[in-house]
Parts: sequence; C-alpha cells; structure tokens
Amino acid sequence: MENQEPQQFTWREHIRMRPAMYVGILGIPGITHTLEHFFEELMNDSTSNPIIEIEFINTLRFKLKLTGIDFAKFKTRLNALHLNLQTNEYLGLGVLLALNSTILIIINDCPNATILQGNKSYTEIIPSTKSTEERNIIIDYTIDDGIFKNIELDYEIINNFLQQFAFLNPCLKIISTDKSTGELQRNIFFYPTGIFKQLDIHLLKQLYGVPLLRYYIEKDTGIYFYKIGLCYGNLWPEKTLIKSFAGNTETHLGGSLLDGVLAGLIETIKYFAKKENAEINISKKIVTDGLNLIASVKGENLAFAGSTKIKLGMPKLRNEVKKIVFEEMTAYFEVNPTVKENVLDKFRK
Repeated sequence: MENQEPQQFTWREHIRMRPAMYVGILGIPGITHTLEHFFEELMNDSTSNPIIEIEFINTLRFKLKLTGIDFAKFKTRLNALHLNLQTNEYLGLGVLLALNSTILIIINDCPNATILQGNKSYTEIIPSTKSTEERNIIIDYTIDDGIFKNIELDYEIINNFLQQFAFLNPCLKIISTDKSTGELQRNIFFYPTGIFKQLDIHLLKQLYGVPLLRYYIEKDTGIYFYKIGLCYGNLWPEKTLIKSFAGNTETHLGGSLLDGVLAGLIETIKYFAKKENAEINISKKIVTDGLNLIASVKGENLAFAGSTKIKLGMPKLRNEVKKIVFEEMTAYFEVNPTVKENVLDKFRK
C-alpha cells in the first residue's frame, strides 16, 4: 500500500475543524477570548486615541466601529488572510473570519472604501467606487451557532471583559451599546490611569477608614512596562483584591509578577525592621493579609508556566520586579516615616 500524503488544510478549515484549540471553551469565554486577540491586534495597529465601538444587535450579532487604526496595516492583515496565508500573526482576525455565520467588513479610507463580505467558508473583497468622507472600519458579525451551540451574547458578562480590557489599555476608549433587548443600555470605558483607576474604584466601594498605605508604581525598563498599584487598608466588609495581568491576560495563579511584588514588599519590610531593631513576623501569607494589589506587565515574549496562560513563569522578570518594588517602596518609606511605622506595626511581634 502506497504512503498517502497527509491532507493539507487551509487555516480557515483548520480553525473550523478544531475551534476549541483557538478560542478555548465554545461559549461566552470563547467569544471574549476571540475579541481579546482581535483587540490586541488592533492596539498594535493603532495610531493615536483608538476607539472601539461595539453594538449588540441580537443574541448572535454585533457590530464594531473602529477608529484611530492604521488602515494600511489592517488591510495587510485582511489581504493575507483572504489569500489563505499564515494566521500566526493575525489570529484574532483569522478566527473572526473563520467562525462566523456571516461577516461584512468595510474599510472607509477616505476617499474610497474596501469591502470584504463572506461567511464561514469563503470571503470576497470588493473594491468600492463609492466616495466616502469617513475614516473608520465597520465590522458586522454574526456568530456561527453551529460551532458556538446554544450561545446567547450576555451583555453584562461581555461588558466585564470590555471594562477590564480598557483598564489594561489606558489610551483606548471602548463604547458598548446593547440593542438586543427593549431596554437600551450604553457604557463608556476609558481610564487614562489604567489599573490604578481599577484599584481606586475597588477601594472606593470597600474602604472603611484611612488606608495605612496607598502607592502606585509605574516603570518602563525598555523591555517591559510595569504598573503596580497597592494599598493596605481596613476594609468593610473584608474583601481584599489581588490581581495580576501579563499583557491583557489575567494570570489567575499569579506567578513571576505577583511573586516579585510580594518578595519586594517582604524585603522592604525586613530592611526597615532590621534598621530599627524591630522584631517582626513576616511571610508571603502574612504580607498579603489586608493587601489590595493590582499589577500588570506588558512587553514581548511573555512566557507562561504550563500550557495555559494562568501563571507567569519568568524567574528573571520576578527578580526585576522584586528590585523595582524594593527600590520604590524604600524611597517612599524614607520620606513618609509615619506610613512606614503604620505598616511595620502590622508585622511587629
């Protein structure tokens, strides 16, 4: 029997054959995962002050209006996918083009427009001769309910994702509108201070009394960009918040970034305890008691432990974060001795 050549599939066919490999759970998490990848690509293609407007038409259909995007880069991605070239760099857009019932993309690049229309099995690009004064990209998208079975877009759940994405991308404005029910809803997510605003909102809801410590660290090392917001406070009810993000993905099990922040705090507290001959009890568990923390790192080649993106596994990054936190907190405590004493009191024997 002759050896048969392995069957070759286009990227579109492969995504449709194994959608879970690309989007994870074939439900709302899969939709948000797809949007996350696509939005990340848009941020790479953004010019200045990008805006994403998303409008939910019904439980399967939504529209996107994109402004502040580099049209030339977007067209390059779209043409490459249309010609069945590799999708590695364009996974978000590739999944959108593969896992739909119908899709219409209009690139309004004044004075002309480019139109792509199609469905799950094909796409067609139509140059338009119609003149336009708009400069935006319109995407009209209907989810393939043959793959995402029994799915209904939940506005509140997707809004939580949209808000978190806006927290992590301070230059981005997201406007969401729900027209899928009789009650029109509209939300605007725009946070120039990013995750620092996220922590502020949490503390505003929970804080009872004056915080012992509230400090924000922003550091660009040239390779990675860190934002670390932390607060020790008396909460009522006692509901502390500890979150860490690598890129736009929450690392639910923490890993290098979170470990580095906590190690830097521990080293700082030990340094001042030794300096003042104070006897303290301190450990990772003790230092997180009453701590509210949101930390994010952005940069290329972020590596995760295991096959899922729930834990950052980068020892060098951990050491860099530890050093940054120690230097920042030491300098802060030196000029804020009352805050330092209040924090040290938490750990005295």
